[in-house]
Amino acid sequence: MTKTTLAPLLAAALQLAPACDARADKPKQRGSASGKSAPAGQAASSAVETKAEGVLKAQLAALRHWSDSKAIDATFSSAAAVLFPDGERTFAEGWDAGPSIASLNPHSTLREATYDHFVASTTGQISWFATDLHFVIANAEPGEGTTTDKHMVRAIEVLDPTADGKVIVAAFTSVGPLNASGSCMIRDSTPAGPLVNLLASPGDAGNVLAGDAVVLGTDPAERGIAAEAKTLIGRWKTLNLTVDTAQHAREIHTPSFGYAMTNVKLAPKKAGGHAQAMSAFVLALPVGDHWSVVALSYGATF
Repeated sequence: MTKTTLAPLLAAALQLAPACDARADKPKQRGSASGKSAPAGQAASSAVETKAEGVLKAQLAALRHWSDSKAIDATFSSAAAVLFPDGERTFAEGWDAGPSIASLNPHSTLREATYDHFVASTTGQISWFATDLHFVIANAEPGEGTTTDKHMVRAIEVLDPTADGKVIVAAFTSVGPLNASGSCMIRDSTPAGPLVNLLASPGDAGNVLAGDAVVLGTDPAERGIAAEAKTLIGRWKTLNLTVDTAQHAREIHTPSFGYAMTNVKLAPKKAGGHAQAMSAFVLALPVGDHWSVVALSYGATF
């Protein structure tokens, strides 16, 4: 099966230049692959950053003992809805959050779980964060010896505004090659609405992108914050994307924010080619009679 990443396809069609490591005053960015803070003065600390990074570190610590789900489950609200790399699920006992985030199986040992490009923000009435997660996994399949795999996942997580600060909505999207047969089923589906439509129209999403938005793609270099996010999504506006209705969608509107998660198909450049599959997530705030996008992510499916 021919595989491609979104970046090379865009490069060929749009002469895409490599994305920069974007930084902005808001959201605040800090963190490194080792989870250490950036040098003093590079990003001011705040209560939301501290809370958000605490949730993230608790999740990564829990992943090291992923066979016991209680620790990672404790970081999510009992009403949480999450887009995992292998599909959407709402919170339930035994929902396998840890294995789904890091692509683990009974023969896996998580060697490393680190993060970088951490950003956190309080926008309107919600707090949220985004980051890149890096996993090193040893797989010991019976009769096949041990192999070591590296896996990158991008996370966008929305925190409960109450004191417990648990995650109420999240998207974990895989970075990697696109393929035609991948899927990310939305199990708790709703009718699609304007936010789902934005995921199939990067040009329209770019028109309502917040000034401090985060935009993430399927290639490691596809990351933008603030002005760089606007530039990145602008490079995608000519892509021919359609919502994969067979995988369903989930779109929720609240008085303070809205989100949507679905699958989209990227049409082939040449006749006879195969459409490429991606998971997709958007977080937006209501502003007057329209939505303002604060975070958007596309992920590879498998």
